[in-house]
Amino acid sequence: MGEETAPIFMMLMLIVGIASGLPFAFVIGASAIVSTIMFWGYHALPQMVFQTYKVLENFAFIAIPLFVLMAMILHKARLAEEMYDMMYKWSGPLRGGLAIGTEFICAVFAACTGIAGGTETAMGLVALPNMLKYKYAKSIALGSILTGGTLGQLIPPSILIVLYGIVTNVSVGKMFAGGLASGIVLVGLYSVYIFIRALISKDLCPALAPEERASWKEKFISLKNVILPIALIVMVLGSIFTGVATPTEAAGVGVLGAMISAALRGRLNRQLISEATIETLKVSSMIGWILVAASAFTNVFIVGGGDEFVQSILTLLPGGKWGVLISCMILLFTLGMIVEVTAILLICAPLFAPIMVQFGFNEVWFGILFMVQMQIAYISPPFGYSIFYLYAVAPQGIGLVDMYKASLPFMGMQVIGLAIFIIWPSTILWLPNFLMK
Repeated sequence: MGEETAPIFMMLMLIVGIASGLPFAFVIGASAIVSTIMFWGYHALPQMVFQTYKVLENFAFIAIPLFVLMAMILHKARLAEEMYDMMYKWSGPLRGGLAIGTEFICAVFAACTGIAGGTETAMGLVALPNMLKYKYAKSIALGSILTGGTLGQLIPPSILIVLYGIVTNVSVGKMFAGGLASGIVLVGLYSVYIFIRALISKDLCPALAPEERASWKEKFISLKNVILPIALIVMVLGSIFTGVATPTEAAGVGVLGAMISAALRGRLNRQLISEATIETLKVSSMIGWILVAASAFTNVFIVGGGDEFVQSILTLLPGGKWGVLISCMILLFTLGMIVEVTAILLICAPLFAPIMVQFGFNEVWFGILFMVQMQIAYISPPFGYSIFYLYAVAPQGIGLVDMYKASLPFMGMQVIGLAIFIIWPSTILWLPNFLMK
């Protein structure tokens, strides 16, 4: 078997391994090791290890456990509950107000945490019972939380964006700015969709009854619940965008800010720190193993001519560079329904990003398109992670079928958002260009 067949052999091994149901890190790592031995011999294994080790030496990698720790502290300190209480008080007379408020709170919480699981769980425990209590349709209540929770994959400090920057050498700071700009657009799309649905079907998500609405005094008092989260966002993102700190340094500042926020709420204690650090260790270890295995696979795949193999296939597609872009988007959408999101990023991003740059596309712009696809993947049936996060905390009477039905119209909004970003790249690039010239 010649070296020219290495990419095909590796892809077949990967497909068979994923279909077998084995843990992904083991599948992709074994594919790299077996392929190295078969095509280059045992003496090539040390070189594969050296190349993989370089990934873990990347200073940006340190930001991942720090941002995860920040997210865990905020989640354990129950800041999401307080923010939702504020939005609940302000959204009373508006039809669909609780669902629209949920989208905004999810966006703020996403900007504090950078991961989906914590937001989905917190909103599933706090917002979902309230919306159902006030006669919101399941489709709106579930859909608003599903999409709102996934904003953590796009709005900085997104862990996925940090990973993307590591494996593609694209500026994490510029990606953060592009993710923030695109996240604002998506929140607007979700909110407009909910508002229009509420206007058309008045019983779909009714306004709160007059006796349930908060007074103006209660509304203004509740604003204090968002002061700490917003201050944390400004502190972390402001230090990155102004160039005062790198994303890794800003992550350290974020952890300190999260601890201060928890302390000011009187919730910083030994148990909270213990639980947060243990959860951080679990999440970071999982990400680390997948990153190491995926890096080994990608390096071996490229050495075997895999990048040229993929590029030769893409250049045969009709439609020129736009045909290539659309084909990549369709492939990522399809993979998102059946493959874990981190795995897609770590395999596809190092292959697709250089090819897109060669075709003349802006690297930050394509990176954000990639991130939007990963966000869609989080709520794509049948294996969307956010669906199962929310299902785990949903009240009795809500099944997976309800989750799947609720996700579809909001997936449509995400696809519309993706189309807007493709047709008008400035919707993504204006903020990176303005902040980081």
